[in-house]
Parts: sequence; C-alpha cells; structure tokens
Amino acid sequence: MECPLCGCQDFFVKNPDDEFETYEFSVASGHVRFNSETAAAPTPEVQESTETFCNKCSWHGAFQQLKKN
Repeated sequence: MECPLCGCQDFFVKNPDDEFETYEFSVASGHVRFNSETAAAPTPEVQESTETFCNKCSWHGAFQQLKKN
C-alpha cells in the first residue's frame, strides 16, 4: 500500500494518549509491520478508520484511504 499523494510506503500513527509519541510502520501484503524500534513497545491497533500519516509528505487520513500498489 502507498500514500495517495507521493507513493511512499512508510507511515506512522500517533499514540492516542500522547500526540508527541508516534509509531512507524509499513504495509506489506496488506499487513501492518511496525519498524524494529516500535515493535519492542506495545503498539496501537491500526484499523480502517485509524488516522494515518505519511512519513515523506504532508498527507494524512484514514488508513483505508491508502492506495493499493
């Protein structure tokens, strides 16, 4: 899956309890894969409506809005 604006395949979500803490991930074969640093900590569940942010450009929106590549 990729960003609808720039095609980047790396994203992040914010911690719902602390907006300054983020969790980076990529999506391979439709599965969210958190990076190695993030995977060591408890991670939030990413659902279709989860607000997702592109790691490369200013796009953000619901996870379901990502383009399938």
